[in-house]
Amino acid sequence: MLVFSIFEQSIELEQALAELENSAISRERILVIFMDNKDTKRKFKEHSPHAFEIGISFGTGAAVIGASSGFVLPLGPILCGLIGALIGFCLGLSAYFLYNKMEIKSRKKKKNHEVTVVIQCEEDQANYVSDILWKYQARSVGYRIP
Repeated sequence: MLVFSIFEQSIELEQALAELENSAISRERILVIFMDNKDTKRKFKEHSPHAFEIGISFGTGAAVIGASSGFVLPLGPILCGLIGALIGFCLGLSAYFLYNKMEIKSRKKKKNHEVTVVIQCEEDQANYVSDILWKYQARSVGYRIP
């Protein structure tokens, strides 16, 4: 019988393998495969439609605020509205790119490496093996009966 499990690369994986090797499962019956996660870098296009939409949204809000306050200011509502639209558009673009830059950094920190463990054992040992794997925080465990 084959028992498959998926772990994150951690100390729990090492403890599970050590406990399995100390029990009735020999080292030759355990296969450990380190999975390779491709680094999916998202490159921002200079003309991203989302960036433009967010910039326009901020610009519209700032234009309304600028035009409303322009009735009291000496420049007038039209000029204050245009200045507010430009400032709002620039703030919207800045906020969009800053947020996405922080999101990419957080993804790089959370880079999880997965490990697949395949164990060949007898049918009566399968429950014992799966209990050990679950005890050490396996993400999933599966069986294949030949």
